[in-house]
Amino acid sequence: MTQIAIDGPASSGKSSVGIRVAASFGYGFLDTGLLYRAVTRAALDGGVLGATGALLEGTGTISAGDAEKLVQLAHLADVDLESGSATIVVDGRPFEASELEGGDVERAVAAIAAIPEVRAALRSVQRETAMRGGVVLAGRDIGTVVYPEALHKFFLDASAETRALRRAIQRGFAEGSEEHQEALRSLIARDREDRGRAVAPLRAADDALLIVTDSLTLDDVVDQIVQRVRSSSHVA
Repeated sequence: MTQIAIDGPASSGKSSVGIRVAASFGYGFLDTGLLYRAVTRAALDGGVLGATGALLEGTGTISAGDAEKLVQLAHLADVDLESGSATIVVDGRPFEASELEGGDVERAVAAIAAIPEVRAALRSVQRETAMRGGVVLAGRDIGTVVYPEALHKFFLDASAETRALRRAIQRGFAEGSEEHQEALRSLIARDREDRGRAVAPLRAADDALLIVTDSLTLDDVVDQIVQRVRSSSHVA
């Protein structure tokens, strides 16, 4: 069974698209970003981050000691795909997606995801999941680093302005609201961190199909991907 990789920046629609693509083929779905968020949530709840306050304000850094604890947590992460939709487990604790959406997680996750040893540990989990086959993986470096041998690779992109508006509306806020503006600031900062990261920076794989979604609906994007995969002989 094959693997489908969907990469792209934050709030580019990877998960919404990936869930529907997976359903079209009867595949499992893993939003790999939830692994990083689960490690972050576990670290925050467990008091692992000694400089939590400063880190969440964007002014702190992660100490060597805290980084080592984060790596240990990352090695305790696992994915359960039995139900089709992935359940993330860290140190025996299963996480619901709703637990991983808090503002504190949003502000801390990029710094934690930038730790090379954390990425290496979670990359192993992602590769093991991909090797089971019959799975759609959504992330930022699936097609370039995690599983470059995936037969089907896609990169979704849209302007920060488009993504911020979509995020605000999804959360029930109006265009032009403070929440909308905060979403835009957050996405611009996250893009800068993701694209400038020394280890596994955000970029499209050379053989990925780039889909710019600013003027496309969710249905449009899903249809493009499903048709592209079905036109290939490598579908099982």
